[in-house]
Amino acid sequence: MPEELIPTSPFDFRQMLRRPLSRLSKVTVIDAEAGSYTRAIRLGTRVVPVTVVVQGTVDQSLLRIIHPEGLSDSEQAEVHERLARMFNTHVNVQDFYSRMQTQPGWEGLIKQLYGLRPIQDADLFESMVKVIVGQQLNVQFAATLVERLVDLGGEVVDWHDTALPVFPSAERVADWSYQDLRALSFSQRKAEYVIDFARAIVDGHVDLDGLWSQSDAGIYDTLMPLRGIGRWTVECFLLFGMGRPDVMPAADIGVQNAMQKLYGVDHRPKEDEVRELSEAWAPWRSYATYYLWQSLIRVN
Repeated sequence: MPEELIPTSPFDFRQMLRRPLSRLSKVTVIDAEAGSYTRAIRLGTRVVPVTVVVQGTVDQSLLRIIHPEGLSDSEQAEVHERLARMFNTHVNVQDFYSRMQTQPGWEGLIKQLYGLRPIQDADLFESMVKVIVGQQLNVQFAATLVERLVDLGGEVVDWHDTALPVFPSAERVADWSYQDLRALSFSQRKAEYVIDFARAIVDGHVDLDGLWSQSDAGIYDTLMPLRGIGRWTVECFLLFGMGRPDVMPAADIGVQNAMQKLYGVDHRPKEDEVRELSEAWAPWRSYATYYLWQSLIRVN
């Protein structure tokens, strides 16, 4: 059953699919040239495969949503809401551009990345696990570990004659032992952090759905007491998992390198310098962060 989403303009879906910052894994099937994105979305205990295809132009886009027949009205509404959030279709990026075009060095970057928006993770558990796995690792090896974790989960859903891998649920991960992840080349601590986070959700110590109603400060207070979750981890979770618009992970080396490159300075800015410089970017620091990361990536 096809449905539609109409994003605010500009919206460059093909560029978004070519620039995933390694946040996408084997659970996602992408054809950037065709503007097609496919993955399974977990709706409670049910897993629903979805394909999204873009039509139109960057300045007048339409997203066609294709999902299986037989979804209830509430399930269809949840798919629609989830995809709108994942692709940030409601965000007025022109307001971001208006803010940043007054900042030195940003005009060229905006022109290069015009219409680009981050793709949010499909659910909050998946997002936090990816951020934890990515702590202090290069993006290629982090992506490899996520692939292995998906393989260990072993869950697939049939969609258009394809067995589509599914990111494992918190319940499934909570049943694993630390050694299960150690066998996949996870460090001992990282295995503990991932599995303990899953168990905290299953045991009711962490209410992921409840985070949506909390302020950024409240989310820091909720998550940072957990082992393996520090400020940078929550910042990336807020950005990629929750789509909060004004987050600046100033300790991130990629952000610091990108700012050094953008401003042509002879030293990499330190965390306090990044925070001070980025104050002028509010309330769009998350989008500025994403564009900075993207400025380090060469796409043919």
